[in-house]
Amino acid sequence: MDHYLFLLKKILGDLLMPVPIILLLLLWALLLLLRPKTRWLGIIVVFLATALLSVASYSPLSHRYISQLENQIPSYQQRDLPVDYIAVLGSSHQSVDGQPVTSELSSTAVVRLTEGIRIYHLNPGSKLIFTGFRGMVNDPVSYPEKLRELALSLAVPEEDIVVLNGPRDTMEEAQVIAENFPDATLVLVTTAAHMPRALLLFHQVGLDPIPAPTEYQSKPFKSWWTFPSAKSLAQSEYWAHERLGLLWVKLTKQVKNYSD
Repeated sequence: MDHYLFLLKKILGDLLMPVPIILLLLLWALLLLLRPKTRWLGIIVVFLATALLSVASYSPLSHRYISQLENQIPSYQQRDLPVDYIAVLGSSHQSVDGQPVTSELSSTAVVRLTEGIRIYHLNPGSKLIFTGFRGMVNDPVSYPEKLRELALSLAVPEEDIVVLNGPRDTMEEAQVIAENFPDATLVLVTTAAHMPRALLLFHQVGLDPIPAPTEYQSKPFKSWWTFPSAKSLAQSEYWAHERLGLLWVKLTKQVKNYSD
C-alpha cells in the first residue's frame, strides 16, 4: 500500500505543477478552437493559460510566494550544547561515466552537503547522516553513497559519515533516522522552502531537530519592472511542490488517524 501511495504522490506531484497545468490548458484550448461552437471558450482558456504562465514566471511574485515558506524557519545559529549528528536530506543524482561527482549530484544536493559540512566543522565530534535511495531509474550507486564520495573528497573522515540507504522521500527519511537515532541531538539540513514540511514530518516521528535551512531562493528585488523568466517559473514550481507536499502530509495524517 505504501508503494502505491508513493507512486500516486509522485504522479500527482509532477502533474499538478504550473508547467503541466499550462500545457494541459493549451491542449484543451486547441481542441476547443477546432470546433466553431466552442471557439470562444478556447480563446478564454488561451488567455487563462497565458495569465498563469505570466504570473508564475514573474520574479517579484514568485519571490513573494517562495519567501513565505523560506522565512518561517530562521537559519542555523551555533549553540553551546554539543551536536551529535547533522542529517543532510536527500535530493537527486545520476551517475555518469567521465563526469565529476559534483556534476553527478544535483545543485540542490551540493548546496545541502556544503551546509552540512560547514555545520559539521562547527561541531567537533559530530557525524554526518546521508539518506536516500537509488532513484526512479535505479542508479548503480545510491544517493547517500554518492554524497559520501563527495564528502570524502572534501576531507570529511569516513568514520564521521553514516549512510542510510533506502528512504525514498522525507517521510521515510524521518522514520529511518528516528529508528536509528531516537535520542540524539540532531541538526536537520535541507532547502529553506522544504524545511517547514521536513520539520512537520520529523515531529510526527517524535524527533525535534535543530533546523538548518539552506539554498534560499527568494532575494530582494529592486524594481517591479522586469520580464518573466524561466528561473522565476522554476521558483513557482518549487513553491507549488512544497504546498502540495504540505497538503499531502495533512491528508495522509488524517487518513492514518481515521484508520487507527
